[in-house]
Amino acid sequence: MQALKEIYVALAQRILVVEDEVILARNVKTYLGRRFPDVRVAASGRCAIKMLDSFSPDVLVLDFHLPGQTGLQIYAEIMRNRTSPISCVMITGYPLESIAPSANELGIHCLLGKPFRLGDLEHLIYRSTEEVPRVSH
Repeated sequence: MQALKEIYVALAQRILVVEDEVILARNVKTYLGRRFPDVRVAASGRCAIKMLDSFSPDVLVLDFHLPGQTGLQIYAEIMRNRTSPISCVMITGYPLESIAPSANELGIHCLLGKPFRLGDLEHLIYRSTEEVPRVSH
């Protein structure tokens, strides 16, 4: 199991958490920061998009309900400006079945309802890295 976890960690080195709830964002950053080498937080979709100029995450942890735009709109905008996909775990307080079809259409297959256990988020981060095609260099 440890070897498998090391493979997952190799796939997910950089994580961008996009969450406007300050306490939740801080808790997620602290928890994930103990498991992944580079975890950063953006409080809005606009901030996240600006951060992508200088930071290239392997995984987005993206809240569905953000100021001004939904997480789905933000993800779609991010993906329009990229040549390769970014793994995404969408977190939400909304019923999962109401956003799952739109999320799946965009390529987001990992959804997590709030409130959630941080260990469940970690598991979905690992799982999300399996679902995004990787380009070998």
